[in-house]
Amino acid sequence: MNEKLQQYFKFTHHDLQANQQGRITENQQSHIKAKVQRFNSRIVFFIAIISVIAFGVNFAVRLASAGGGFNNSITNMALGPVITILVLIFFMAFRSNKKSDVSLKKVEGAVNFVWVERQVANMDRTGYKTEKSLEMRVGGASFNVNQNLMDIINQGDNIRLYYTGGGDIISAEFVEK
Repeated sequence: MNEKLQQYFKFTHHDLQANQQGRITENQQSHIKAKVQRFNSRIVFFIAIISVIAFGVNFAVRLASAGGGFNNSITNMALGPVITILVLIFFMAFRSNKKSDVSLKKVEGAVNFVWVERQVANMDRTGYKTEKSLEMRVGGASFNVNQNLMDIINQGDNIRLYYTGGGDIISAEFVEK
């Protein structure tokens, strides 16, 4: 059964042994850094698209409101998009620092799977929709997980999880009750 955990969470027996001794392996650190870089790449791509759209819309609106005469400076035109970009960059830096926290944490206990419902605003901001996500709760810690994990771990199983300060599970093992 531990082999299925290794496949699901993508760790080796060597990784688990290092985690049991309170260390994170180079392989695990590089995996976490790669995840953070993929996330940051998506944010940078999003920032680039938003920037082009924002500058284009801002330019068109200012040009139309000037009635053909363009007497506004580029700095005034760029103020809104620049503020938006700075907020997104701040978010990216904050999230990156949190997710790249590779301090090792351990939790042990009985597994409790819980479906959590959250109210999320619709795209048109006229109402809310309910989104369901699966949380695995173990010994006071909770993790968002994929439903496929329920094929490996059963409700009530005793398990020991090793995870980072950023909340990424890096290894796991079943323990005797």
